[in-house]
Amino acid sequence: MIAISEMSFRYKSRSPVLDNLTFNMEAGGVYGILGANGVGKTTLLHLIGGLLFPKSGQISVDGHTPRFRSPAFLEQVFYVPVDFDLPPIKVGVYQKRYAPFYPKFNLEVWNNALQTFGIQPDMRLQALSFGQRKKVLLSFALASGCRILLFDEPTDGLDIPSKDSFRRLLSAQIDEQRLAVITTHHVHDVAMLLDHLIILQEHRLLLQYHCLLRNMEAQEGPLDLELLFKALQIHPEIVQNTLRYEKQV
Repeated sequence: MIAISEMSFRYKSRSPVLDNLTFNMEAGGVYGILGANGVGKTTLLHLIGGLLFPKSGQISVDGHTPRFRSPAFLEQVFYVPVDFDLPPIKVGVYQKRYAPFYPKFNLEVWNNALQTFGIQPDMRLQALSFGQRKKVLLSFALASGCRILLFDEPTDGLDIPSKDSFRRLLSAQIDEQRLAVITTHHVHDVAMLLDHLIILQEHRLLLQYHCLLRNMEAQEGPLDLELLFKALQIHPEIVQNTLRYEKQV
């Protein structure tokens, strides 16, 4: 669904932000992108969403070239950024104004998400806190019907119950036709959501891995992503070799 081949990007007068990345993301799962500050996580989402253009290499998203931002592409991709502005209108008016841009928008999912987050349609967006406005945008993303959902730090501004609600709502919406990509510093907030893991280091792809490992009782269990990330910063070669062995087994 997302294919990135030998892709590099740099801003003017700077060294590469992303350097020669090659990997694929398939429908039917949630991908987590981890990395230290400045390695290019947000830039990667902007490139996938067509907000930035690669300096070299190729990006294909559901058969589209993002940089052209064709209507067919924009109908299938929804991006929730870290920082955002919403118009000074009521929540319900926001939905009515922008939902027509997404042919598969699901009103039932929208209403359920708002109810789960404790948001009323008659609330005015300019009167809401940052966390409440984030809930509105997340609700719209989940209801958009887009096949590809891009989330940059989606749990920022959410309280603990709302983080749990977001995890449950997103899990309910991802099927074999849809894909979600999450960048985050708060690994513990989304660890149980992730099916696949991509770790960037020094602007390159350090690791791409499936997030379930087999334990001694032959039962699937979640990988401690925070521990893995810290270990990769210290001994990347040892961890990579260990994970390659686990995949072969």
